[in-house]
This record gives sequence, structure tokens and C-alpha cells, in this order.
Amino acid sequence: MAEQFEVRMVLRPPGGRESAETVTSAGEWQLVETNQGEESAAYMVFRTWAPARGLWLSYLEDLTTQAAVLIAFGEDGAQVADLAHRMSVFVPVMSRGEVVAGPATAKDPQERIPAVVRVALAAERDFDAELFEVLAAAAHDPDPYVRNAAAWSTTYLEWPKSLDLLRELASRDPDEHVRQSARDLLNDFEGGGS
Repeated sequence: MAEQFEVRMVLRPPGGRESAETVTSAGEWQLVETNQGEESAAYMVFRTWAPARGLWLSYLEDLTTQAAVLIAFGEDGAQVADLAHRMSVFVPVMSRGEVVAGPATAKDPQERIPAVVRVALAAERDFDAELFEVLAAAAHDPDPYVRNAAAWSTTYLEWPKSLDLLRELASRDPDEHVRQSARDLLNDFEGGGS
């Protein structure tokens, strides 16, 4: 299998779906994958377009928080970087520094919750210690809804270490609702793998 290159662009709130779809429509890019009509469409929007052979752009939005990311990926690193750059001209994106600082700088829980999800959406397949530390800090936030968002954000991660975070929340969180959410997510992850 050929190596895949990927660039993630976290969108400035609100989501930016209209901007992304305007660009893909104007470019007459073929929609090659969607979750429309699937069970997952109740909590997220997922679309993938093919602007060129071997080059794709995905849009992923968490509907609860309206946190969203564009993912440019393909076989040619230069093409992927060019697509990401072109999209960032038309769609407002956050810098990595803004994404990382988001949960710590948000003044109230209603701002921290989507900020936590944006951190998870910024995460690529390879483990990223800096992003994981931000999520781990959110798992200790004074507000139980923020801690619950940290638990749910693991659904967007492919890191085995995120299961350790869920286990900690499931066994040690002071709020029963957060513990139960983490247990349910663990059951989904561990039960789904068998």
C-alpha cells in the first residue's frame, strides 16, 4: 500500500460546513463518501470528496459541539499540502497553537467543551503527546461536562493510550454520569474489537 500523507485543518467556530461545501461544489469535486442516512449521522457529519485522482478532502463535524475539521489526504505529499493551503484560503482555520491553548484559555465550560473536541479532531493517527496532555488535563477539569467531553473526544482518536484515559475516568471520576459515560465508551471500544 502506498504511503498516505495527511494534513488536518481545524475550522474556526462555527463549523464552516457551508464554506467547505461551497468550495467543493464550485470545484465540481466528486462526493465519494458520506455518512448521510447512517446511524452516525445523529452525532456527526462526515463527507469525503475527490478533487483529483489520489487526492481527497474529508469534512468531519461533531454535531453536539459544532467542532469541525477538514482533512486533506492522498498519496502525494506536495498535492496534499497544496490542497490544504488552498482550503485554508477559503475556509477559516485555527493554528495548532490556538487549538492546543483552547481548553486552557476558554473562560467557561460551554467554551471549553468544543475546545476539547477540537483538540481530538486535530489528532492524526500517530500519537501526539502534546495533544494527549491537553485531553488528559481536560479529564481533570473541575466541570463534569468538560470531563465528559474529554471522554467522548476519545471516539475521534486512534491512540491506544486514549483507552487508558477512559479507564481512569470510568474508575476514578467523582461524577457518576462521567464514570458511566466512560464505561459505556470502553464497552463500545473493547466489545467492538472482539
